[in-house]
This record gives sequence, structure tokens and C-alpha cells, in this order.
Amino acid sequence: MPATPIHAIQGAGRTSPLLSRSGTDPEVVVEAIVVGPASDTLEGLGGFFLQAEDAEADDDPRTSEGLFVFAPAVETGIRPGDRVRVRGRVAEFFGLTELTGVSEVIPCPGRGRASPASIDLPLDEESDWERWEGMGVEFDQPLVVTGQRDIVRFGQITLSAGSRLEQPTQREDPGEAAVTLAARNRRRSFLLDDGRHTVRPEPTPYLDREDGGTLRLGDTLDRLEGVLGFSFGRYRVHPIRPPRFAPGPPRPLEPPAVGGSLRVIGWNVGNYMNGDGRGGGFPTRGPADPDELERQQAKLVETLIALDPDLGALIEVENDGTGPDSAIARLLDELNARTPGRPYRLVEPDRPRLGVHPIAVGMFYRRDTLIPIGPPAILDATAHPAFDDRRNRPGLAQSFRTLETDEPLTVVVNHFKSKGSDCDAVDDPDLGDGQGECNRTRTRAARALAEWLADDPTGGGDAPILILGDLNAYPAEDPLRILGSAGYSDLISGFADPGGYSFVFRGQAGRLDHALASAELLPFVSGVGIWHVNADEAPALDYRMDNPPERFSADPFRASDHDPVLVGLFPDTDGDGRADPGEH
Repeated sequence: MPATPIHAIQGAGRTSPLLSRSGTDPEVVVEAIVVGPASDTLEGLGGFFLQAEDAEADDDPRTSEGLFVFAPAVETGIRPGDRVRVRGRVAEFFGLTELTGVSEVIPCPGRGRASPASIDLPLDEESDWERWEGMGVEFDQPLVVTGQRDIVRFGQITLSAGSRLEQPTQREDPGEAAVTLAARNRRRSFLLDDGRHTVRPEPTPYLDREDGGTLRLGDTLDRLEGVLGFSFGRYRVHPIRPPRFAPGPPRPLEPPAVGGSLRVIGWNVGNYMNGDGRGGGFPTRGPADPDELERQQAKLVETLIALDPDLGALIEVENDGTGPDSAIARLLDELNARTPGRPYRLVEPDRPRLGVHPIAVGMFYRRDTLIPIGPPAILDATAHPAFDDRRNRPGLAQSFRTLETDEPLTVVVNHFKSKGSDCDAVDDPDLGDGQGECNRTRTRAARALAEWLADDPTGGGDAPILILGDLNAYPAEDPLRILGSAGYSDLISGFADPGGYSFVFRGQAGRLDHALASAELLPFVSGVGIWHVNADEAPALDYRMDNPPERFSADPFRASDHDPVLVGLFPDTDGDGRADPGEH
């Protein structure tokens, strides 16, 4: 049987034209050069990639000269650079054009070279990847690690050209601007896979840099060579040589300095749950068993010790009240045991649970720096009918007076509805403008929060207000605009960095965790920062027992998937015992 050119098999579209002509899987013979992956990973992918010699390529830029051969029983002696003759049937496997049902693989004398395609990102169109499917590819531009959510589970990371990806609505307005940036993000990024379809490959690929450090987001790569595959709905590069990552921004060993006489933190602690508080009630949506709880708690406590807050506003703690067996009480017990000079106390609402969700918000403070003014207040549907507490988690507010500078302060911690599930039941779909699912639900919650605070629910009188929490909205989205129009200033944009991020989702960095100040509080803000100890770190470092066991350490790194936000308040620059306002 004469050999069929690979470009004739691939065609100029997403599927092989040979399939549409025959209606079945046609048998063909292909003669081409093996371009990857290396022999020791053939078993992992169940086959190898072929590419036509340069002299046999056509002049149509739309047709790929590469093809995946699914041959799990092939002899592993085949190596990149070998020329082989392969007989098999053309098939489409979930979007990947391939040869399957291989009946022969015969070595042939080499006659020429199969040059890799040189790819320069961003692509003109996202669909341009198809023209290189199955081919050897090379990137000679700086690449940056922008996502590693699946590094442990699937051995893959996300790379982008030039710089890290940013969530479109971090700075761009929802609508056309955000949609345009989202498309550009897709055109300048791709998955770096590991040449295997193995779940939880060992050792974890790419995790160890040559300098001895652990891979972090922001690390860089000057050059990459591999083959381009397609699986699970994504194009991906399998390397043919080990990539060498250089360290990016250094790991921050200390929290940012924020000054002031009062340190306040807001932190999503990532489903801190202790079951029934007596060793049972596992698995939870956080720790799966008591051992994981112990590891999670150790990392959280180390982080809190380093943050050294006078007041802590926590998100995603188990919604089991504040009694002695509750998750937040156990966390505070451990913190107090480790910090005897800092007597922490819980803010205790007068109800056993905050709403109907498995997770809730919570608050604690130092008894030697703050005195509560009256009882706490809860924002739920009873407090404001526009607040949907079956989707948003109820908010918690408490007014205080500072002992050092005798200043009043009201703090409210919030956790709005996530983008991760729909709100179709309340006619709040994803409108495709970049704000995701349930934007109207979050926007109504923001408006309800502002109106509720205007009615002084805590009885704090004219106390200035600090809003903290995971609002599940990025800075340019509607909920933040509503709070801004109500007079609350985005402290991170104003004091730290407009691009300041606290969370990474699908390789895009953005800020879901916020600190907003009323006009009365703004002059008394001394500094704001985000401690990047979590979002940039590999999931392999967290508390889960199915991570590589040697990776766990009871330290702040990857204690959660959100970074903590710090706010410094009430600077006393002249030492007279009164807070000194600045100009902002």
C-alpha cells in the first residue's frame, strides 16, 4: 500500500477529511519521522507522534504535518528521530486525529529532517493550534508559569507568553473589554503536560527547580521543545527535553509591613472544618480525616502567628457555631496555646449557626487591644430582604474601641456567592460579560451590605467601617462598583497594587478577597498588603495526605488557596496616644 501524506490525513479542518469521505475508519500507511515523546513515556501516552519530513510537507499552512499513533503495544525501542512505516486506521479520538488499530510499525532508512514548528504567542486565532496538531513544536520566547492547579493530579502546568495571565475583570470593564482580554489570554497560553496520562504521576513533574526551590507561579522558561497533542478539550505540549525553570519573584518569607497601631487581616482559610469536633464527622469538604485536619490546622496556625493580627476576619470555617467543639474555637485554642502573650477571643453571635451553608465567616480579636461595643450583628435575609442567604453566606459585623488610641471601628466580614455554580433558579445566569455566574446575586448582596451598614446594625454610632472578605467578584465587577458608589474605597488598589491578586483560577490571577474602607476610616489607614504565601504555591505543599509525603511542612506556604489581606490602622506617629490621620 502506498504511503498517504500526513497533511492529507489531517486536512485543513478539525477532523480528518478521510473520515468524511469513507464514513468508516480508513486504513492507511504513513511513513514519517518519530518526533516524540521519548521512549520512556510511550507507555504513558499509549503511543507516539509522527511528523512528515520537511521535503514532504505541503504549502498549505492550515494542514498539520504531524499525527499521533495510538499503539500501546509498540516496542519501546522507537525513539525521536527514527523514520518508521506505520499501518493503521484513521480515527478521531475526542478531537485528536490519530492512527489506531495499528497492525505494523517498521523501521525505515532515514532520508531527511522533520523540523519543529516555531510558535510565537499570542496566536492570531485560538484555532491556529490545529495547524500544528501532532507536530514537533518549539518556543523561543520567554514563558511564565501562570497556573499549576493540576500539577499533582495530572502532571501539567499552564504557561503563558511574556507575563502571567490576569483575570479579565481584575482591571477591564465587564463586557467587550473583558471578553477581548479573555480571548487574548487563551491565545497566549497553553498546557505543558508530562508525556503521560497517568493520574498522580510520581515523582510530581516540574515541581523541583534546578536551584533547589519549588516551582512557583511567576517562574520562567526561556525555551521549550515538545510535541503538540490534544486531549480533554485542550491543546497541550509534551516536552521532548526536560524544561529548565528559572525562579521568578522570590517567595515572601515575611508578611508585608502595613504600619499602624492595629493590624487587621481578612483571610479565606480554605474549608477549615473539624468534623464533629470530637474526632468524628469525617470526611468534610476540607480535611478528609483527623490526620488531614491536624496538618491543615498546623499550617493555618503558623500563618496566623506570622501575621500577628489584632483582629482576624476568617472565611470558609465550618458553620458549627462558636462552642468549644466548633472549628473556629479549636483553631483559636491552638493559636492561644502558641501565643500566650496575645490573648485572642472569638466574636460570638447569639445563634448556633450562620445560615444554612456548611461553611461560614468568623471573627476573633485580641482582648488587650480591642474592646467590643455591643453585640455582633448578622447580615442575612432577615436583616435585609435583598440579601439572598441561601446563596450568599451571611455576613458578620462587630464594633470595637481600640485601647491604644481610643478609636471606634466597625468591621464586617463577608463571603458572597461563588461563580462555581449557577443561579438559574433565580434568573441570574452567566451573561457572558466576564463576571461569571450569579453576578446579580452578588451585586444585590453588595447593595444590601451597604444599606445595612448605613443603618448602624452594631450600634457603633459614627464608628468608621472596614469591609473585609471574599466577595467572589474581581475589582472591576458590579459588586465592587456598588460598594464604591456607596462611599467605600478599595484599599488594595489605593495602597498596594491595582493588579494585586489573592487567588488564581484557571491560570489567571485576580483578587476575590477585598478590604474596603468608609470615608471616615480612610485617613487612618497606614498601609495595606497581600501576603503571597498561597496562591503562587504548588498544591503539592498543602495539607492533603495524597500529596507526596515529603512535601508537607507545618509552615505558612499553601496553607490555603487564598492569600491573606493585611490592613494597618490608626497610626500614632507622634506617640501621644491618639491616631494621626494621613492624606489619602
